[in-house]
Amino acid sequence: MEKVDLLITNGWIITNDGGKSFVGDVAVKDGKIFKVGEGLRDSLEAEKNIDANGKIVAPAFANMHTHAAMNLFRGLGADLPLMDWLTKVIWPLEREFVSPEFVRDGVELAILEMIKGGTTFYLDMYFFEEATAEVVKKAGIRAGLGFGILDFPTKVASCPEEYLKRARDFVFHFKGDTEIIPVVAPHAVYTCSPQTLTKAMELAEEFNVPYHIHLAESQGELAQVKEKYNTTPIRHMKNLDLLRDRVIGAHMVWLDEEEREWVAQSGIKVAHCPESNLKLGSGIAPVSDYVKRGIKVGLGTDGSASNDNLNMLEEMATMVKLQKGITLDPTALSASQALEIATVNGFESVGIKAGRIKEGYDAEIIIVDAQKPHLQPLYDPVAQLVYSAQAGDIQTVISRGKILMENGKVLTLDEEEIYEKANFWRKKILAKLNG
Repeated sequence: MEKVDLLITNGWIITNDGGKSFVGDVAVKDGKIFKVGEGLRDSLEAEKNIDANGKIVAPAFANMHTHAAMNLFRGLGADLPLMDWLTKVIWPLEREFVSPEFVRDGVELAILEMIKGGTTFYLDMYFFEEATAEVVKKAGIRAGLGFGILDFPTKVASCPEEYLKRARDFVFHFKGDTEIIPVVAPHAVYTCSPQTLTKAMELAEEFNVPYHIHLAESQGELAQVKEKYNTTPIRHMKNLDLLRDRVIGAHMVWLDEEEREWVAQSGIKVAHCPESNLKLGSGIAPVSDYVKRGIKVGLGTDGSASNDNLNMLEEMATMVKLQKGITLDPTALSASQALEIATVNGFESVGIKAGRIKEGYDAEIIIVDAQKPHLQPLYDPVAQLVYSAQAGDIQTVISRGKILMENGKVLTLDEEEIYEKANFWRKKILAKLNG
């Protein structure tokens, strides 16, 4: 009997690899999927066995755009447009409260939520990302972390040169790390000068890392870029020779026909955040059109201050239904395409071989309890995972073969302590707002 680390048996296996779902087994060894099939128990001996009878076994999610520490601002500034939300609520609060301790506590809360929702990788843009990295490693997931770069002063830097230096130091320190993918993260074309955007790209090219930026998110952004540069955000990037395949553009809502073709030709990836775009009144990105053009689209939640959760199942269902609705075409985006966008497309955008239940792929797996009224009777596990499943249905979460959550209990983080810290910050922030 060949030995493996983990054997999941009798589950509905969603391979996410073009094949149909089937009842079978998944074997994991050395952090990777070792075998997928039926009757593996007859030939393999595992240190840990999980009986997934009546459950769905699927790839874990990659959340491709968020600001994890902003969980501590959840619920503040509701019902405002993007620019008012930023300038009147978020930026003033950040000036007052953002610190390594704030970031560490906010990220713990965010990662707890993400693990419970089946996310094992996320792409982040914020400050004090060194503190974020500590929590990521403790929790056992992976993250692409970008130290936010701006032109105006904040608590972390006084000028663009200082932001870029901090970003360089962060990338240099974490390049080659097994849990952290360092990312260069200029905030947006309306908050970074052409010189800052260009220097950020030079840094990303030097270290061969992703370049993560908010891009063409709202009509307010378009108006600012028109006033400053007499062009659009995408054309501005093109004029600066910054439309390159290492770019992961968050939102990408407002692109005309010519710009969409440029994006397809350049290899830029899109991080689509439908619920944040809806809540802030920013619009609906034409994702089904991007997919038809061969643009790689990943799915993100944005931060909980503008969403207001990190629930990738909910995000996925919203995304696919919106595309059907705005195109008046129920075939515009399928459930299987939506699952690829939420899983393998995200992982592959940062060079991780994961997101499929397939031999040789990293073992990033969720096990979903299908014995729920909203999942019964179970005819099509893919469609019902996309359209019917809820985050609370996820029982077990595995990252690189390590069990992070089992039977609904997160094993790597102290849930009650995290809630106490969240309430501590709630009291401080409320005291400031009321005072």
